[in-house]
Amino acid sequence: MVDEVLPKSFDDLIKDVHELGICGECGGCVSFCSAHEIKAIEMSESGPPRYYNKDNCLKCGICYLICPQTHVLDKELNERYDYKVSIGNWLKITSNQANSEEILKNATDGGAVTAILSYLLDRNLINGAIVSKKEGPFNRVPFFATTKEELIEAAGSHFDLSQGVVGLENYNTFIPTIAKLKKVVSSDMMSIAVVGTPCQIMSIRKMQELSILPAHIIKYTLGLFCNLNFSFSTEGRKELEEKFNFSFSEVEKMNIKEELILTLQNQKSIQIDFNELGGITRAACYACRDFSNVYADISFGGLGSQDGFTTTVIRTKIGEEIYNNALKEGYIKEPNEFNTSVKKSEMLAKVIGFGKRKYERYAKALKKRQ
Repeated sequence: MVDEVLPKSFDDLIKDVHELGICGECGGCVSFCSAHEIKAIEMSESGPPRYYNKDNCLKCGICYLICPQTHVLDKELNERYDYKVSIGNWLKITSNQANSEEILKNATDGGAVTAILSYLLDRNLINGAIVSKKEGPFNRVPFFATTKEELIEAAGSHFDLSQGVVGLENYNTFIPTIAKLKKVVSSDMMSIAVVGTPCQIMSIRKMQELSILPAHIIKYTLGLFCNLNFSFSTEGRKELEEKFNFSFSEVEKMNIKEELILTLQNQKSIQIDFNELGGITRAACYACRDFSNVYADISFGGLGSQDGFTTTVIRTKIGEEIYNNALKEGYIKEPNEFNTSVKKSEMLAKVIGFGKRKYERYAKALKKRQ
């Protein structure tokens, strides 16, 4: 008698991902769990998702299939999205900026993500967008924005220091935005956009590949470049403050480009090399191979552009359509001096270069685990 081969379960996910310390806490397994209505698993306050009620687990294997760290379905996704190592498929690369001064005032880079989401809302192409917004001086949480005002409120990475640094000991630059997904579904006729990191977008694409609900309501994926994310423990924060002679109470803005950039209230800028951030870097990031968000419709980041502008990689026909329409209707602009063939080649080279380094880091970490 041949033993029946059962699907992988959440127990397998714990063994193959959580126990190796490589869970990215993207929230995909919780958001798309088949037992969502009877609650088998849940997000934890800190650390990987956990069982809420193990007896409710259907052992269907969906959580294992869609986890970015299991690399199940990689072949299918790579074929569908014409994957190329370190850069993925791309139709166009450009440096741009939102036309709205209000968006620019709040944006981290050029405000392109907020501007394109505003276009989608204004044209009734989406009911809303899952983004992250500030809650407290340093904390950011998943948020479903349904108005332009809410999008602008969620833009950027400025800090409100009126309350001091309370909560910074729990501050994490990674926001599990897709954990919000099932909570916003009110109708099968909804259309939404999701802004996310590479692991989050990959989880969504796996879900769409398997036709798992509510995959059908996600019409647009806007991906963020992502080299590393950080978890600011009290010890890690103090170590950085002492090493670079500053206080987080002075930090007004944080940006991640070729390094971590902290802008203080006196406008002094502190650049910190990624190699100096080992104490606060999330371990899961070393198990991720994707820098430029290769499975998104459009990818965005500050790398390669002048301050105040966004490097944008258009990847799919859907992404190309909404980008061109947003540009045509004046939601964004592409200054000619930043979009010469030479400048575009420089941007592409930087994105590819960072992508290769992240892929090499992933391969090295994978080898250590084997």
